[in-house]
Amino acid sequence: MNVQIFYNNTPRQEDYEVIISSFTKLVAQVIELPETVEVCLQHMDKNVHGGIDRVRMNRLAINLHLPLQDVPKILTHELIHVHQKFKGYLKIDRHGICSWHGVKYTDVTPENFTYEEYLNLPWEVDVRMKQDSVFSQALQLHNRA
Repeated sequence: MNVQIFYNNTPRQEDYEVIISSFTKLVAQVIELPETVEVCLQHMDKNVHGGIDRVRMNRLAINLHLPLQDVPKILTHELIHVHQKFKGYLKIDRHGICSWHGVKYTDVTPENFTYEEYLNLPWEVDVRMKQDSVFSQALQLHNRA
């Protein structure tokens, strides 16, 4: 497992890098992820915690406004989305139109949904169903090490 961390117009944050790299490797023991995961650390709106890249299957972003202790939980959420894309369950075209399990979901891009509509997107529901379990299993692996 290779974790590449880069920044979008922000200074390097070594404490974030250590947590992201080590926790990504733990999560990769719980769910199938690409051999390389790219994590962009950047400043986002305060109500946005992270996100996945529309085009690149293995890239996600984490908001540097997050307190360090919140990063593993948000990272887990985004890594499950990476897993969804890697396995082909979630596909996002260059225009942001999403398909879930091979079925085009809508012509509306996720950022144009209301918050409630966004929470009910099938890939978000899937993540919420798995997140606590994946997070707990990764922590257990860490505690055994």
